[in-house]
Amino acid sequence: MKALKISGILAAGISTAMLLAGCSFSGGMNRLVGTVTDTGKETVVSASSEEGTPVQALSFNTDVAAPAFKSDLSGSTDVAVNGKTTLSAKASASDGGKITYQWYSNNVDSNGGGTKIPGATSADYTPDTSEGGTTYYYVVAINTVKGQVNETTSSTHSVTVWANMYWQRNADNGGYQYLNHDDGSYPSNTSMEIDGVTYTFNDSGFAVDPDTGDYVDVTQFGENASESSSSNSSASANDAVQSSSAQ
Repeated sequence: MKALKISGILAAGISTAMLLAGCSFSGGMNRLVGTVTDTGKETVVSASSEEGTPVQALSFNTDVAAPAFKSDLSGSTDVAVNGKTTLSAKASASDGGKITYQWYSNNVDSNGGGTKIPGATSADYTPDTSEGGTTYYYVVAINTVKGQVNETTSSTHSVTVWANMYWQRNADNGGYQYLNHDDGSYPSNTSMEIDGVTYTFNDSGFAVDPDTGDYVDVTQFGENASESSSSNSSASANDAVQSSSAQ
């Protein structure tokens, strides 16, 4: 079998694959544009990205230790619009190689086929929360040892940003829900910071004391709230709408 030389790395034909620096291995080959020249002595591949920028070609090798994440990224976070949350997925490798990172976003709950986030190349990532909706994030950790690489992809973490919201008090029980103006959805079974105050919501979406479960009067924190006229109001009628609904 003829040897394959890729940007100065000599590899053995089909036993070697290329990884674009900063990209996941699974998608790297699909984004590579290669010009193959057979000189009679070796096959040379001149690699470039789809944008025409030269890229570093690395040899993928399963003998290199796959990175191990120190904690599980899976789970979910609720945050008010323009609020802040940071995702962390630090990894290490048993062979002491250099660990690099690339974060991805996805509109479905999958850690493949996502969109690479430019500049998101550290173990921590702070998502954009300027618009409402649910986005799934994951990160690829890459271990590099002497030009050889191996990688591990994290599980997904969903971040739901609650936008276009208002507080409404239920006339029957006196509790307050944080409702979306468009569809009446609300956060439930979660905690989130709103205007500098951290609120805990029960399974029906009412703000409660996390220790006692008693309803919290949000107006004591300077919140403005409207009041429902009866138990058949929009606040009560939307009990079936769960926090997983996208804005």
